[in-house]
Amino acid sequence: MMTRGYPFRFYKICVNGLDMIPQIGYTRWVGYQRTSLKRKKEMNYEGKAITIAGSDSGGGAGIQADLKTFQAFDVFGMSVVTSVTSQNTLGVRSIYDISPDIVGDQIDMIMEDMGTDAAKTGMLSNKNIIELVVDRVKRYKIEKLVVDPVMVAKSGARLLREDAEKALIEKLLPVAFLITPNIFEAEIISRMEIKDIEDAKESAKIIQRNGVKLILLKGGHLPGERAIDILFDGGKYTYYESERIDTKNTHGTGCTFSAAITAELSKGVGIHDAVKVAKDYITRAIRNAPGNIGKGYGPLYHNIRPLEISAFEEAAEDFDGWFSKNKVVFESELLAEKHFLSDPKNSVSIGVGSGLFASRLGIEYGVEPSKEMAKLAEKRGIKVKIGTAEEVPFEDERFDTVLLSTILSYVDDPQRAVREAYRILKPNGHIVVSFLAREGSYAMMYDLAYLRGKHDPETAPEYPYPIKFIKETHWRSTDEVSNLLKKAGFVDLKYVQTLTKHPRYTNNEIEEPIEGYERGDYIVIQGKKL
Repeated sequence: MMTRGYPFRFYKICVNGLDMIPQIGYTRWVGYQRTSLKRKKEMNYEGKAITIAGSDSGGGAGIQADLKTFQAFDVFGMSVVTSVTSQNTLGVRSIYDISPDIVGDQIDMIMEDMGTDAAKTGMLSNKNIIELVVDRVKRYKIEKLVVDPVMVAKSGARLLREDAEKALIEKLLPVAFLITPNIFEAEIISRMEIKDIEDAKESAKIIQRNGVKLILLKGGHLPGERAIDILFDGGKYTYYESERIDTKNTHGTGCTFSAAITAELSKGVGIHDAVKVAKDYITRAIRNAPGNIGKGYGPLYHNIRPLEISAFEEAAEDFDGWFSKNKVVFESELLAEKHFLSDPKNSVSIGVGSGLFASRLGIEYGVEPSKEMAKLAEKRGIKVKIGTAEEVPFEDERFDTVLLSTILSYVDDPQRAVREAYRILKPNGHIVVSFLAREGSYAMMYDLAYLRGKHDPETAPEYPYPIKFIKETHWRSTDEVSNLLKKAGFVDLKYVQTLTKHPRYTNNEIEEPIEGYERGDYIVIQGKKL
């Protein structure tokens, strides 16, 4: 059994031709890591999305706004131009519709080569273009189609002829995953007047009968101090609120909002989180709209970093399968953690996925920041409370042992998290911290190889961590974690090192380093509260 602690030494490591040299020191090493992650983010898009819409020569709406939004969301944007408009912030001078054959060719060329993860429609100005788009959506089985039914101008003028409106309602809406009508468009589709929230809910219910899966009815034109959008899935309503912003710079708002949702869907984000992120994005894009572009209704500010939804929250439903695929890795970690758990019955596991770990260790209590993860934990008999490691929802001196399983690599304030663990521990109780060590080969390999797109199956586990789980994570060194524990008042620190037989892991024992190999991947530290 290995119980020696730190410090560990840095070695020159070569992963697919990338060298790390010990002389650079920890601070510069972290700087290199962050630079490589940033470079990776710039080089690899998180999704692909198509906008099928009109061109706005003024750059504030249409495909121009959509592509700017896709770029802000780190999504590769592709465009299918349906109409060319001559316009600026003061108005539209002329419109020229593209031939349906050319529209079809644009879609074909994209789908035959690049494909897409999601698509959205904007201005589809005539019946023939609408029918062609419907044909291509069916032909290429585009499931995540967001339809922004551009039917009414801000002035209230109808933009579509009657036959085009009919085609949109009867043919395009049934193939849509989500439609995003404003109040005026919802009135046309549902054929009812909308004066308040209750009317909007009834309108969404009527629209849903057209075969639409999801309706997001935008409430910007409804009365009230807050702007409230309503998502209806056929069974329940979800409300998304935001402040009302007094500005005339709102050109392209509908395009940008639907593009933001499409971008998130292209990444595999669920609909509720996609709308939440898009709502936050459009609110800030309006709030920060430039005041020096154009003399009329100006454009939004698209160069905003979108809100990031926890990868753990959005991937909870896949966590079980992922856990199983990585079971050799996790069982080795669990074995090391179990070594320090003297009384699992009076222990609490804190952190994302804690319930899945706790149930395998005999722990009965958990704290989860993710509601979806909490549901998984509850199914395994864990008594879970929603909270974070920095704000633990338990009273003082409640437990004999607190397990922080890898959570210190994700929290904003790790020192506060450790103090919270100290607070809820009884005197002579123990903290157990498990983490991927900053100096460990596992973390280093992914930082330098997998995240740079050079994953080598010969030197990596068969089922690595999903990128979203480790992207931009702060891997903490053994020294760093040890110092956090000491500052919080923990004493008598003990260490276990595991997964040292990288890359062929075993779960038979808590492993000692093989000869000539002094780094470990998972480090588990135990500390005592006096």
